[in-house]
Amino acid sequence: MSKRMKCFSQKWLVFFVTLLLASLGHAKMAFESNIDTKVLEAFGVNAGFLSQMPNALKKMNKEEEWKKLVKRFDVNYQFIPIIKNMLIEASVPQEFLFLAMAESKFSSRAYSRKKAVGIWQFMPSTAKELGLKVNHYIDERRDPIKSTQAAITYLKRLYKQTGEWYLVAMAYNYGLRKVQNAIKAAGTSDIKILLDEDKKYLPKETREYIRSILSLALKFNSLDNLKDKEYLLNRGARVSLVGVPFKRHTSLIQVAKNLNLSLETLKSYNHQFRYNILPSKDPTYTIYIPYEKLALFKQRQLKQNKSIQASSKSPFITHVVLPKETLSSIAKRYQVSISSIQLANNLKDSNIFIHQRLIIPTNKKLIATREF
Repeated sequence: MSKRMKCFSQKWLVFFVTLLLASLGHAKMAFESNIDTKVLEAFGVNAGFLSQMPNALKKMNKEEEWKKLVKRFDVNYQFIPIIKNMLIEASVPQEFLFLAMAESKFSSRAYSRKKAVGIWQFMPSTAKELGLKVNHYIDERRDPIKSTQAAITYLKRLYKQTGEWYLVAMAYNYGLRKVQNAIKAAGTSDIKILLDEDKKYLPKETREYIRSILSLALKFNSLDNLKDKEYLLNRGARVSLVGVPFKRHTSLIQVAKNLNLSLETLKSYNHQFRYNILPSKDPTYTIYIPYEKLALFKQRQLKQNKSIQASSKSPFITHVVLPKETLSSIAKRYQVSISSIQLANNLKDSNIFIHQRLIIPTNKKLIATREF
């Protein structure tokens, strides 16, 4: 081949590679643009709204902030596939996962100064109105499955009254009536106008809240942002945990032992229970266990029925602390050790207060084995 032809071929090769890279880059941008549009449309938001979100996106782009978010998503992944599927089956946009992220960072232990609790941050009154149990023994706001069922009911109710999913997110944060008043004041439900920084139809907290949810949804749907965390987007097909009914008075310590789990691990899936023994009120309660332990549970079910679930009598009683009472005097009254009361109530020391509710273990076998 002549030098001239060789030079000509090299130029064409460079041109072809450049064109290919450009076209791949364009295809990638188009693909990500389609993802962005799809995410926004899930909330009923026009793609043009992206131009109003620079600060929210900039905050998410900070490496330190992004690492924290991914870590939180990763730590609480057990319930994410289940919650995602529940939203899809209820015809609620799965992107509302990120409303939960904005509310609580997916922590079932999240607690606000206003007494909102759990992944969906329900107030006690709202939780009870939606059918969740909130009492001295159990707080179903911390149950990721039951609280999600309640959240779906609430979100669909808000959607029926607003007609737009972005308005649902605003109402979840600010309150339905207040959002309706904001729409009336603005003369429109257009998101761009409602979030006007000068007019302030909505408070700053709510304006930042909706932008934060949209930004989270956009970031977690970007393959570039996730890099080696792509699996976070693809967990929906695998259910990590399963709910199993156990009879009242069941010891969580015994359940953990029978499943070869630490108590700490079992309780990390079941923050709804305040104590290590299931309450007395209902015949059964659902305990979440790892799916891979289900076969072991079934193998040992007969043994569990004979041992842990056999007693119909409550293994503890409730005592309300009276004035001048001490842990020592209460222990003497019920003829149990101070350490047993401390263990049953997760007390780190002997300090108690008037009107405090204490559970007093009365089952001798449980006291002997300290399985409460």
